[in-house]
Amino acid sequence: MKNESLNGTLVMVSPDLKNDPAQGQGKIALVNYESLHDKEIYVAFDNGQEAIYHPDALLRLKGKEDILAELLDNGSEIRGDDYKDLYKITMLQDRGTGKAEWQALEIVQQNQRISNTALEPVKPGQAIALQKSYSR
Repeated sequence: MKNESLNGTLVMVSPDLKNDPAQGQGKIALVNYESLHDKEIYVAFDNGQEAIYHPDALLRLKGKEDILAELLDNGSEIRGDDYKDLYKITMLQDRGTGKAEWQALEIVQQNQRISNTALEPVKPGQAIALQKSYSR
């Protein structure tokens, strides 16, 4: 991955975060600014509220290939509903739009059992390249 800004990346505040004055645990937010010097990430929630988080407090979707590999490797051990939710996330990632990514994160919000399979920690200075698929 190239070193690029996380600006514009959708993230989820860790549901396990203990001390959060913004009370954003488990909420989806958009990265507005990333300060590599201070190791802080400025995010905005859909209600307009803004907050500052350390990168360790934020999660983002894993790449589609990583999720599919997990489904292939451990599919027989994953509950049926969880398998379907993970597959839906990969289908949404195929769309390559912000709205689809938001919907994918909402699936994780509603089913916390899949969070370890679908989410990864945010790494400052590295942005996810949106995977775009074009329909014919």
